[in-house]
Amino acid sequence: MVVIFYGTSAELIKLLGITWRVPRSELLLICTAQHHEGLQKSHPQFGIEPDVYLSHGWRGKDVANMKQVLGMMLVAHGNFAKQFFAIKKEIKAHDKKMGTQSIAVVHGDTLSTVAGSYLGRALGLRIAHVEAGLRSGTWKNPFPEEMDRRIAAKFARVHFAPNQTAADNLTREQVKGEVINTTFNTAKDAIEKSADFVSEEFKRLKLPKKYCLVLLHRTELLENKADFGAILQVIHQHASAHTPVVFTMHTTTQEKIDVYGFGHYLKKDGLQVIPKQPYFDFMAIVSRADYIVTDGGGLQEDAFFFGIPTMVHRLTTEREEGLGLNADISRMDVQKTADFLEHHRDKKEFAKLSKHFSPSQVVVDYFAEHHYVALDAK
Repeated sequence: MVVIFYGTSAELIKLLGITWRVPRSELLLICTAQHHEGLQKSHPQFGIEPDVYLSHGWRGKDVANMKQVLGMMLVAHGNFAKQFFAIKKEIKAHDKKMGTQSIAVVHGDTLSTVAGSYLGRALGLRIAHVEAGLRSGTWKNPFPEEMDRRIAAKFARVHFAPNQTAADNLTREQVKGEVINTTFNTAKDAIEKSADFVSEEFKRLKLPKKYCLVLLHRTELLENKADFGAILQVIHQHASAHTPVVFTMHTTTQEKIDVYGFGHYLKKDGLQVIPKQPYFDFMAIVSRADYIVTDGGGLQEDAFFFGIPTMVHRLTTEREEGLGLNADISRMDVQKTADFLEHHRDKKEFAKLSKHFSPSQVVVDYFAEHHYVALDAK
């Protein structure tokens, strides 16, 4: 049995290629739901419902600050303790019936990644980490994601690295267990299916024909009032009827804008604010963008897959996808980002991914080979 721990829409998205290939009867999905509102939209869209909810975010909403994180984690751990023996019994019964063994899977660099790592270990399971080995080189940036990745590496015994650089990082760190290079990020498999699942709500957004897509939501940026204000000012100055901006608003971003009093930066003709969208709708928005400004590594990868000019507004990035090709990193230099907005057309569009290769299938083949699933999933 494959026991998957997750808590955010992004984690679930990047695991879709795996969940679609492993028979549902061979999966046990355990959800912390730290992004509760997003997952309430994503679950029906993906045709997925978790077997176990450890929490429902913060009182039915996305977790938005540290106080809420602590509250959610207390609830999640309490619920795990209450259900521990029932979960363990279900896993053992399944493996006995199917002649399999079980493995716990975590993804990426979130709070759920860390929690799933030690909760899976508590169940007596081997831990597999998907999207393992990404490193920025400093634990401070991005924080806490870099720490989350390093902690997960300590628990994992199967490390699925998305590229050779990540695999080399793990080898250099002398992690325990196996390191397997999936060649690309497993997000590739979900992205290639995105056009088939666009909703009616997306069609009602009435986006401009051409636009700059902006997504800013990382803790390291939002917690720095001066840096956050500076980049919002640059976006505000760039937006116009001739250069429209579509700004995707996350819950955590909105909270900081309200706290800092930055709402005026988003009130301008040519600047359209939209709420966080379900994954496939968001991929449709990404694919139609002329150029992108983001602090998110996931969107950096998406832009690479689509070949869209992108500025990654961060001090460092652990991801190499697109850098030097369709993407640059600002090093938090707002002038560099402003220059990109004015001259993005000079960026060569580039996309190199083969549609004939599935990184998720690499993971599933490993599970089948080692009898974590009873059937060879294709």
